[in-house]
Amino acid sequence: MKDRRTIKTKKAIRESFLELLKEKDVQQITVSELSRRADLGRGTFYLHYQDVFDLHEQLEKELFDQLGGLYDESFPSQDPLDMLSFLNKTTEYLKENQYMLTLFVKPNGPTTNQFKAFFKEKIMKEWQLDQRHITENEQIEASFVVSGVVGVLEEWIHEDMTVDAEKLAHKLYELLVKVEQES
Repeated sequence: MKDRRTIKTKKAIRESFLELLKEKDVQQITVSELSRRADLGRGTFYLHYQDVFDLHEQLEKELFDQLGGLYDESFPSQDPLDMLSFLNKTTEYLKENQYMLTLFVKPNGPTTNQFKAFFKEKIMKEWQLDQRHITENEQIEASFVVSGVVGVLEEWIHEDMTVDAEKLAHKLYELLVKVEQES
């Protein structure tokens, strides 16, 4: 278990990093300015991260791990309501982490594309498709589903989540069921 000082230090670094990400792109952030903002020495930063890009990658990895965990809790399943449960958990998670997500998930940005690839892989496994032998129609359908859901969620994140999380989850569920019935 990590000690309280380590947790507090990492929290200060992460919060300062997120503040800086509001002001500039990750490529423009230096360890020196990040350390000053967090009121820490550069050496302390390097005890926890190799560089600013390592910090960025670790935060992204945490997002993917948490979303993947939500997905893995719900699937594989024969119960269609597990999809609704997953969507509810996902929209709640996104709402709780809106601040960080608005900084990471930008239209056509690398994180958005990673989210699409991540969930496309999960869907392919759920549909029990072998990626080496996937048909053109299966490829199109998986891309359509993932791009649609990620696009709606991305828009929701950047429009201050004006739609209730549960209502959005139900609407996405209805649309996914409709797509599934028509295929």
